[in-house]
Amino acid sequence: MLSLEDVSAGYGEKDVLSGIRASVRRGEFAALIGSNGAGKSTLLKCISGLMQPRSGKIIICGRDNAALKPKERARLVAVVPQSYSVEYDFTVEDVVAMGRYPYQSFGKRESQEDADAVRNAMEATNTLAFRKRLYNELSGGEKQRVILARALAQQPEILLLDEPTSALDIHHQTEVMELITELNRREGLTVLAVLHDVNMASRYCCRMILLRDGKIAADGEPSAVITKKNMEALYRMKLLIRENPLFHKPEIVPIRVLREEPAGRPVRIHVICGSDGAVKLIEELEDRGFELTAGVVNVGSGDCEICRYLQIPHVEIPPFTPVTAEAQAKNLEMMRDAEVILISDMPFGENNLMNLDGLEKMKGKIFFHKNALSGDYTGGRLIERLQKLGEKKKVVYFGDHDEFLRRLRELSGPERGEAE
Repeated sequence: MLSLEDVSAGYGEKDVLSGIRASVRRGEFAALIGSNGAGKSTLLKCISGLMQPRSGKIIICGRDNAALKPKERARLVAVVPQSYSVEYDFTVEDVVAMGRYPYQSFGKRESQEDADAVRNAMEATNTLAFRKRLYNELSGGEKQRVILARALAQQPEILLLDEPTSALDIHHQTEVMELITELNRREGLTVLAVLHDVNMASRYCCRMILLRDGKIAADGEPSAVITKKNMEALYRMKLLIRENPLFHKPEIVPIRVLREEPAGRPVRIHVICGSDGAVKLIEELEDRGFELTAGVVNVGSGDCEICRYLQIPHVEIPPFTPVTAEAQAKNLEMMRDAEVILISDMPFGENNLMNLDGLEKMKGKIFFHKNALSGDYTGGRLIERLQKLGEKKKVVYFGDHDEFLRRLRELSGPERGEAE
């Protein structure tokens, strides 16, 4: 349906696109993603005929784009821009009917075919019910559906979308994307969409084309494009890649752009965790440059996932299974050289109380998050274990995240201090 052969384009002396080679097959729903200035909108302008490439060819349905007349191109390609404004009081039906321009000649009245195409487009986009309302009185979501209807009235082979949901709230974003997906599946419409929201592109599109610095950096299914390497290079930030459990598509979770204040000295810290309470603290400690290991964690827990993602050495056990003597032995071996042993905000029950066995023999300073006391399901055995541990080794209790970091700074400063 669409072939890009070494396409280069730019403005003035600046090249925005360089040597773009790609093809889009009939019925595909492909997303163009990339940072601002990567050339996504420029590429759409070249395909739609609003801009001429400096070199290369664009082939649309087997025809050279450069040789197509505007009306010929408009019968093949329709564009849905980010926004569309009109200065006069046109009704919704008037705006949708503008999509029939490529099929009309000067002075010729609207045909029955035109009327049918306009009605079908409004039915497909759920805009028929307010066809007599003024376009300028509609909400943002309604306007976007009308512009989509106008594009469909062109009866194109290819639909180009330039950030179709950028100005919409999450309800209307989802509505528009579901509508486009339905048209793609039901009508076999070929769709190429510029999307800033990578998670939305991953959910709805079967293919993603990543532009970076005017070139194609990755092209394929969402799972092949949304990788840690690609996304961190694209956004220049720390982020997490995971599979959405509902849609089974990869999604990104932004973590941070600015680095945390680095540690004065890379203190080695062992984190006893296992649920989800240590995720934020583990990530922040890793970002500050501390040497981390972690204890026994259940597969599937947030603490396990963050350790895997950050490649922090840890001990894994299956979900909902107790800590075994073998697992605890590995836990103790891992914390043997740690200067700090952090017992994180985690619930304690009979299955994981063994995490505290043998801590009195370790050389590291022990810090205990007080919130864990509110998650005590051991019938008082946790308190007893802590009391016995405290008789042999000092346990520093802290109340929140910031207090622990403050105490840690005292240990990791240029001159090693004693924790209070």
